[in-house]
Amino acid sequence: MGHTPVSELMTPNPITIAHNQTVGKAIEIMSRHDIRRLPVTKDGKLVGIISDRDLRQMGSRPSLKLPKSDQDDVYLKLPVEEAMTLNVITIREYNTVQDAIKSMVKNKITGLPVVDRDGTLTGVLSEMDVLKYCLSILDREADRTDK
Repeated sequence: MGHTPVSELMTPNPITIAHNQTVGKAIEIMSRHDIRRLPVTKDGKLVGIISDRDLRQMGSRPSLKLPKSDQDDVYLKLPVEEAMTLNVITIREYNTVQDAIKSMVKNKITGLPVVDRDGTLTGVLSEMDVLKYCLSILDREADRTDK
């Protein structure tokens, strides 16, 4: 497990959203594809990430001084770049799965965008990708000990 590169587990060509799209569009994409995080790009480069947590926190902010129903409409029309997390923790394709797990645990996150040296998004590694990989290792070990 220690030497397996992230590129073998990641989901390549992930679903993304442009920085100038709306929060409403982000919610629609995340709901349609049943995903919890959405990389935000500008000119093909990763500039942020918007997660279900970001959206929940943003939706509960009483920062807009409008009636509640109008707040909801305004909130959905905001550009994603106003709701996204900047300074995204990323990983490179050649880093190991062990490196990825350490980063996810240390930073208490459930996924990592995978970027090349130019900052271009090449994939996403989720906790589910890592769990499936760990399970395959445990299954192989169990098969060996059963023989």
